[in-house]
Amino acid sequence: MNDRTAPRTMAVGAPSFPAAKRPVDGDMAAATTFGSLLAVGTVDLKSIMAGLLAGIGFLLLGLACLSLSRFDAALASVWLPNACAVAMLLLVRARNELPLYAGIAAASATANFVAGFTLSSALVFTVANLIGIMLVTGLTRAKCGARPDMTNLAHLGRFLQYGGAVGPLTASAIAAFAIPAAGQPIWVGPLTWFLADSLGMILVVPAALLVADAVRSATAPNIATLLKRAVLTAAALVAVWLVFRQDVYPLLFMVPPITLFVAFRGGGIGTALFVPMIAVVASWMTVVGYGPIVNNSNSALDAVFVLQSFVAANFLTGLPIAAILAGRERMVEELERGRGELGLLAETITDAVLRLDRDRVCIYASPSVEEVMGRPAEDLVGHPIAARGPEDAHDRIENALDNLLSGRSDKERITYRRLLDDAEGTPVFIEADCAIVLDPVTGERDGVVVSARDVTERVELELLLTRSRRHAENAARAKSEFLANMSHEIRTPMNGVLGFAELMLQGDLEPDNRRHVEMIVQSGRSMMLLLNDILDLSKIEAGQIAIDNQPVDLVATLAECAQLHRPNAEGKGLRLHFTALDNSHDDHTDADQSPWVAIDALRLRQIVLNLIGNAVKFTEKGSVDVQLCMEGDEFRVDVKDTGIGIGAKRVQTIFAPFTQGESDTARRFGGTGLGLTISRQLAELLGGRIEVCSETGIGSTFSLILPAHYVEPEIPVLSEPAQARTAELPQASRILLVEDHDVNRMLVTEMLERCGQNVALAHDGNEAIAMVIDSVMRGAHYDLVLMDIQMPGCDGYAATRAIRAEGIGAGDLPIIALTANAFPEDISAARDAGMQGHLAKPLVFADLARTLQRWLPTRIVEDQGETRPSPAPSKSAPSDQAQPAPPPQSQAAQGHSPTLIQRWTERRSEAIEAVRGALEQGSLGGENIAEEIRDELARLVHKLAGTAAMFGEAQLGDQAAALERALRMGLDAETQASLAFELLSVADDPADAPTAPAT
Repeated sequence: MNDRTAPRTMAVGAPSFPAAKRPVDGDMAAATTFGSLLAVGTVDLKSIMAGLLAGIGFLLLGLACLSLSRFDAALASVWLPNACAVAMLLLVRARNELPLYAGIAAASATANFVAGFTLSSALVFTVANLIGIMLVTGLTRAKCGARPDMTNLAHLGRFLQYGGAVGPLTASAIAAFAIPAAGQPIWVGPLTWFLADSLGMILVVPAALLVADAVRSATAPNIATLLKRAVLTAAALVAVWLVFRQDVYPLLFMVPPITLFVAFRGGGIGTALFVPMIAVVASWMTVVGYGPIVNNSNSALDAVFVLQSFVAANFLTGLPIAAILAGRERMVEELERGRGELGLLAETITDAVLRLDRDRVCIYASPSVEEVMGRPAEDLVGHPIAARGPEDAHDRIENALDNLLSGRSDKERITYRRLLDDAEGTPVFIEADCAIVLDPVTGERDGVVVSARDVTERVELELLLTRSRRHAENAARAKSEFLANMSHEIRTPMNGVLGFAELMLQGDLEPDNRRHVEMIVQSGRSMMLLLNDILDLSKIEAGQIAIDNQPVDLVATLAECAQLHRPNAEGKGLRLHFTALDNSHDDHTDADQSPWVAIDALRLRQIVLNLIGNAVKFTEKGSVDVQLCMEGDEFRVDVKDTGIGIGAKRVQTIFAPFTQGESDTARRFGGTGLGLTISRQLAELLGGRIEVCSETGIGSTFSLILPAHYVEPEIPVLSEPAQARTAELPQASRILLVEDHDVNRMLVTEMLERCGQNVALAHDGNEAIAMVIDSVMRGAHYDLVLMDIQMPGCDGYAATRAIRAEGIGAGDLPIIALTANAFPEDISAARDAGMQGHLAKPLVFADLARTLQRWLPTRIVEDQGETRPSPAPSKSAPSDQAQPAPPPQSQAAQGHSPTLIQRWTERRSEAIEAVRGALEQGSLGGENIAEEIRDELARLVHKLAGTAAMFGEAQLGDQAAALERALRMGLDAETQASLAFELLSVADDPADAPTAPAT
């Protein structure tokens, strides 16, 4: 083999440079142009210095290897420069690798040219070296990461693939064009290049990386370990030397076992260092003519090939085994670490951890089981878990395990009382979280893991909280009942005070006496306002305020509120002005029409009256302006005054209960300080808020902001003319007054007698029931019952239900509630009991007179708020008559005036014709009927149902009520049409209606 058969060159690195630390993300700040092949980031000093060192090292190693190849071919069996270059590139990780490749290229070209190759051959060899180095480095980085781990069998295998085959094979193919034949076969030169380059890669790069990792990870050198490994390596080298020292026997097969011994005892780094030492010993002994290789080779070239194969075989024998052993050590360490962590967790965790198999048998219990479960782990392991639990929780435990093992759930939680109480006999409660365990191979449900803990303290707190909540609810209920009773007890005597005072005012009094009585009335009403405020606040705090949204005309409602306070304002010399603005600029409102919204009118009036009342009370001169402003989906009510104002520090406190701006304010102006509190809470219940802007001495502006849910204006209901409302009350009507309080009996009796009525008295509900039934049996029934609600024995609700149960309906005997509680829920309860209206205590004479006008049988006063319920509808056979007959004149109708009878006839005809028209058009129950048409028809028959019985046509009223319910419930077309036919049958056929006697 001549000088040119072993030219070797490639780019990268130097053989003995210090190892770089394993890089982390960000060590290479620059992006790569060709993936992992070449880093082209910022050229820094490190890159330049690495390039210089790489060039110098490559040049020296290249010249040395080329010089040795001239001396003896065996000495050139390993090509070191390319391997050292790859090791340096993998270790240094420069930001820009162009300086390294430039230094390697220059060194390669120089070394080959100095060695005697032509310039063209030197350049070809340089290109081959550069490409080989770049391929090995780039592919290794791409598959193994920036820093391969040679103790990882996968990384080692990939490097052997790229460094031992792909890179050298590519480089030898390129160099083949410039390698001279020198009288040998053409394949000899490329093969020699490939073997030497490949052997250098597998000997140098893994050893360099392992040494660098060892240096980086070493904490402190262990002299004993180092000495032990040095002796081991020396003994192994002596054994290898002995194999090559003798020429009698071909003992090369003895070296691989020695390599395996070193791999087992010295690990990866020991093997990586030992195999190059074998190569040195084998090469030197072969050069000097000793050993089995010399004795069994026919030529120097054969000896080189055998030597290279021998070294490669030892490498492939030792280092993979070392990698496998290193991986095994890592797994053992991880397993031990995991076991240690699990053991620590099991020893220190406060929860009891149990593992159940598919048969629900406990196969593991942590040491903490004894503390949590009250029994040692040995009592649980090997037994079904449910058998070791309390009997009252057995079914729940089994049900939870059924859900988990059957697949119905993946997690369950059970809380139960432990079977064994603690040492003091106190019950212990356990909470157990159960989760399913899946087989890692099949994915099937393989058992259950349970984590149990002592939750006695939490359970006791929950029980305490439950008891406290129950006590609070009972206290709130008792408070509400107390306030209701106190309200009744206060209103009852105040009813007498105010009632008799009003009666006195109707008489002839001296001016001084009249003034005194007026002061009594005014003081009594102030006391009632105070009582109402306290009750309102209590109901709001208890969450007993119900919101009833109905269509409301905002302008009319607010104007009425302002009008109610105008006399007080004018009495103080104040100007009270109301204006309405529309800034909404949308299609919800008409410029010529007052806006209508859906809101609780009662609560809106209460808030606005409070705000206006405060403004008037705290303003001594100037004006109070009330302004309504529509703002898109909201509307704002501003109440602005020129009063005393509120300081900035007191603005927020004025909304607290029983609080006014300053202490002297309460003394000066009076009041409870509840108005704003109630107003703010009512505003929040309505979905809005109250804002305030005030300055001391200048005035205040309170703004009520509420959502505007626009609705269509209600069709105005025809009402009786003023003349009818103010007509004289009917004479000689029989009224039953049911009242347990003697003063109230005297007061109401006096009021009724002043209205010209005959009054019968009942002292409680039972007496009222007996008197009503007796009057019906005697045929001298009462025309009206005024029923007190709170009475001993049998209250007003029970008495009314009993009367209605006897078949005495509202058309026969209206019952009006006398109640000290006039809240919406109280009114609703009265209606549910069968009453038709209510009068609030203290009784006001004008309210009593209006009630008599409405419900006594000689008047019809339509009121959408209070309607007379009708008896259950009865069906009759339909009639074929097309035109309605004139309404019959019954005895019930004879007491009415001709004007009322004429109005009744008109109303009756209007309703009948509307029903007939709907039938002819086929629109009953159909989808094509407009909602407003259906509502209008229901309104007309509703009027008919409420008044027909008073004119002797009770059956017609029953049919009208049935049709009204069908319309409002949206029943099917067939049902609505059937009820309409029955109504027309009763209305059209005079034979079906009672006839009036001849006059």
